[in-house]
Amino acid sequence: MEAHPTNQRPFGGILDSFMESFYDGIILLHGMSVISVNSSFTRITGLKADTLMGHNLEKLDGETHICLHTIQEVVRLVRQLGRSVTSMGKLRHGNEIYVTATPVRLGNSAEHIIINIRDVTELQRLKEEVSRLMALYLSAPEHARISHITGGEIIAENKVMTGIIDLVARLAQVDSVVLFEGESGTGKEVLARLMHRLSARRKGPFIPVNCGAIPENLFESELFGYARGAFTGAVKEGKPGLFELADGGFIFLDEIGEMPLQCQVKLLKVIEDLEVVRVGGVKPIKLDVRVIAATNRDLPKLVREGRFREDLFYRLYVVPIKVPPLRERPEDIFPLAWHFLRHYNRKFNRSKKFSKELVSALECYDWPGNVRELQNVIERMVITSDGDTLEPRHLPPGIYSTGQGNGSPVEVRGIIPLKEARQKVEMQLLRQAMAIKKSSREAARLLGVDHSTVIRKLKKYGLSVSDGDPGDSDR
Repeated sequence: MEAHPTNQRPFGGILDSFMESFYDGIILLHGMSVISVNSSFTRITGLKADTLMGHNLEKLDGETHICLHTIQEVVRLVRQLGRSVTSMGKLRHGNEIYVTATPVRLGNSAEHIIINIRDVTELQRLKEEVSRLMALYLSAPEHARISHITGGEIIAENKVMTGIIDLVARLAQVDSVVLFEGESGTGKEVLARLMHRLSARRKGPFIPVNCGAIPENLFESELFGYARGAFTGAVKEGKPGLFELADGGFIFLDEIGEMPLQCQVKLLKVIEDLEVVRVGGVKPIKLDVRVIAATNRDLPKLVREGRFREDLFYRLYVVPIKVPPLRERPEDIFPLAWHFLRHYNRKFNRSKKFSKELVSALECYDWPGNVRELQNVIERMVITSDGDTLEPRHLPPGIYSTGQGNGSPVEVRGIIPLKEARQKVEMQLLRQAMAIKKSSREAARLLGVDHSTVIRKLKKYGLSVSDGDPGDSDR
């Protein structure tokens, strides 16, 4: 940009840099004289900055360049009304533009007008392109789309879980508080880390805090830090808390339901004000941090029992996400197990593989410890098994048995007629087999019966066969 007298161009180079940061076209007037034009104006209108710089706006050729005619009209209205004015115009090649002129005070002068030129047609094209790409993205195979979002770090085929991953990807773009609910081991921290990785804060820290592992008397000093000389034994110069360490990133408050009541009041204030006062200090410290929480407790019940503050509960309950236990998503068991097997084969330089019987045993177990238990079991088998093929006998006691003792998957809680019991068990096994395998033919292999038997019993109990199931057609 050309240099102009400093009394006409307050802030000089700073102003130029500021104007160049805009995607819209920007013109700055002093009186009616053009004193600054950014490069976006040239991109939008095709007019070079030299055409305008230093000239009186009223004397420019508005007949040849119809965009200048619109700009001139808007500026005249601003000078008459003394307030911001917006009007629509067109470029020579037909694109529609919005022109907004606003009187501003720069330095000691009130004689400046800043003009914004926005190419509406270009923005509409960009919007349509984004919509087209989004349509392509959403029409991609589910597993490919989820793998793209997670970078292959999270394995999910269950519809509820893939929906949660989609939601996490959307929530990563905002700074709202999120509360993950679910049993231990379901992957709440993994999802929180995914949200951090997909967010604009990805270069900032991710600070996990296990609220159930901090002694009650150290809670405030650990979370909020302490000032110099706050108490006997304190570090001389004081110490920042975990909230300060998370500045610019995420803080993940796991097991939030275990937080002592007296700390909940201060946590609520920190979340609402985004500032913290260290223990023994008086000066508030501003924070730029996103708060993500997780719990395996029933927080509404804790609120009713007076063990969790109601105001904090509603502050955390902005976007609750319920993560289902592994037993409710059996179709994820084998993909997860295979993922962990490959991981530990690489880690321990092994070449283990699953037997068909082991896969069936894994898929029939309830996994009360969820994904964490499954991961630990696979690691244990990889390092302790005596062959390259992993079999049911390599499983820990309690996960698999031949049907005797406490390991039986069938639990009897009362006496009912044998015929009714047989029907209930058959229905449960069919539902679970179809959820795992999706195909009646594969379900028959898993249950160890003929394919025709599975088809007949599915019809008998009114259970549906998946669309496109090859088992429904004759071969």
